Amino acid sequence: MTETINALQVPTGIKVPAPMQEAQERLLSRFHPENPPQASRLQAVINNESSALIFALLGDETDETTPWQATPSERYVGTLTLIGLESTTRLSGYIEHVVVDEAYEGRGIGGLLLAKALVVAESKNASRVDLTSNASKEAAQRLYEKMGFRKRETNNWRYEF
Repeated sequence: MTETINALQVPTGIKVPAPMQEAQERLLSRFHPENPPQASRLQAVINNESSALIFALLGDETDETTPWQATPSERYVGTLTLIGLESTTRLSGYIEHVVVDEAYEGRGIGGLLLAKALVVAESKNASRVDLTSNASKEAAQRLYEKMGFRKRETNNWRYEF
C-alpha cells in the first residue's frame, strides 16, 4: 500500500510550531547545513501574505484543515518556499528551497510541491514564477521542464553583503 502524500500551504499568520521548525531545519540541512532556517525567518514567510510556505506531508488525513500544531516532525517529507515579489508593474513569484527528504525521493513529491506553488501563485495573481537551479541537478532540471518551466538565458547579477 502506498502512503498518501499531500502538498499543503501553511496558513498565513499561524505561529510556527516546534515540529515544523524541526522539519524545516532537517530538510534544508541537505543543502544549507551551515545556515539553518531561523524561526524568525520562517515566521516572517508565514506572516507575509504575498509569500507561501508549502510542505509535503504524509498521511491520509492530511488536508487543508490540518492541525499544524499537532503535526509531528516526521510527517514533513518536503518543503518549498514561494516568495512574492511586488513591483510597480507586477506581482512575481520566486521559488526557493525545493527540498524532498532523501528517503522519499523519486515519489513525485517535488512535482506535488511545485504544482501547489503554481496554484498558490496564480491565486495571488502573480504574472510569472521564476526559480534558479544548480545545473548539476539533472533530475530537478527535468522536473522543472516537465512542469512547464522554461530555461532562460539571463545576465543574472548578485551583490552579497
